[in-house]
Amino acid sequence: MTDQPENEDTGRGPGSFCIPRKAMEALLDAEVTAYEICTYLVLARFTDETGQYATASISAVNRYTGANKLKGGPVDRAIERLKTIRAKATERVSNGLPGKRHAMVDQVTDLGPILFSRDAWLEVTAETLPDGPTERGRVLFILPHFGEPLEARIWFGGNLVIGVGEFHRPLKALKDAGDVAARLLLSLYAANDMETWGGVRPTGPGRGPCKRYEPVGDEVRISSWRLIRAADRGEVASMGKCIGGGSEEAYWEALLALASVGLTYEVVMVLNRNARPSQFASGEPYGAIPEDAEPLYELDCRNLHGYKPEGEEGIGGATANTAGALGYSVATEGGHFDGTYAAFVPTGFPAMIAGIYRLRFRVANPKNAGVKGAWARIYHNNSEYFELINRIRAKSSLPLLRPPWEKREPTEQAPPK
Repeated sequence: MTDQPENEDTGRGPGSFCIPRKAMEALLDAEVTAYEICTYLVLARFTDETGQYATASISAVNRYTGANKLKGGPVDRAIERLKTIRAKATERVSNGLPGKRHAMVDQVTDLGPILFSRDAWLEVTAETLPDGPTERGRVLFILPHFGEPLEARIWFGGNLVIGVGEFHRPLKALKDAGDVAARLLLSLYAANDMETWGGVRPTGPGRGPCKRYEPVGDEVRISSWRLIRAADRGEVASMGKCIGGGSEEAYWEALLALASVGLTYEVVMVLNRNARPSQFASGEPYGAIPEDAEPLYELDCRNLHGYKPEGEEGIGGATANTAGALGYSVATEGGHFDGTYAAFVPTGFPAMIAGIYRLRFRVANPKNAGVKGAWARIYHNNSEYFELINRIRAKSSLPLLRPPWEKREPTEQAPPK
């Protein structure tokens, strides 16, 4: 289980917070605006350990979203709209008819609103609310969890709301990126799978978008290893109509906007399956990621906003250096990078290169078993394949390379004049 959410006045660090999947589905089905998503996330960020009782005020939402503070402004309107959005549960049940008339049908149950004001909740439940000892600890809103266990909900890093470093107000950037970008980001968090993928899952139901890398040149087989080379050929996505309103252009622009402001970035990976031949609706062929594919190791972290996160460099520099030294360069004339990568795997191993999206503000507490295990697996796989690269170099009489994660020795200072 992840570390728990915190109240606005605890001052215990960024923490993490969650929202129910039923609430996320209701938000997307309602095609909510960026203001409505950002408002809901701020309220969720300042809930107690149950993820239900929020102490955040409207002024807090205004502060974190950079909204107009006038009464009746966009945040007030967002809260009123959120109160009208209702979660639903769908279950496949028998229609109760005999013989050939029998069929399984969808039964939809109304679970109620996804947001209550304090007064409205007390009218419905008459329960004693878990107010804090000060006025700032007073529960102002209730976000029902619909009985979902904490581990089944969608989790976010607390800095998505409160910001950190150069990311002063991430939700203001999200709000300014527009409605489609906000709905897309919500869907990416729903598909986030750090334990298996180290980012947004590109396969299975509710999968997120990914980058496709198509083969460049012939495969090379020498002794006990094979070299594959592939170049960036754009994104692939299964677009839900409720995200982009049916507009592919709006979806792609939103995906670019999220990367531009640093809320997402790409991780280029080598997967343990060959690409599955497929084609777009236009008839253009491409290599799809098979459903049973998993990451082998990481090549690169491509970040449009600032430097690459420390420790996420990948070993693409070593594979490119080795491929070039063996006469199979992936750089253009003059040594410039053009989005082409090289990958080495043992002979007989299936493999493909693909890019997935990683969320910047994710649950990051290393005390969390899932987080710790995810990074341990990534580092182990990268180390294992970096050793393979150096074995290839040794057999080819090339100098061994130093792992990119090893810190360089500090440069000696020149003696004083």
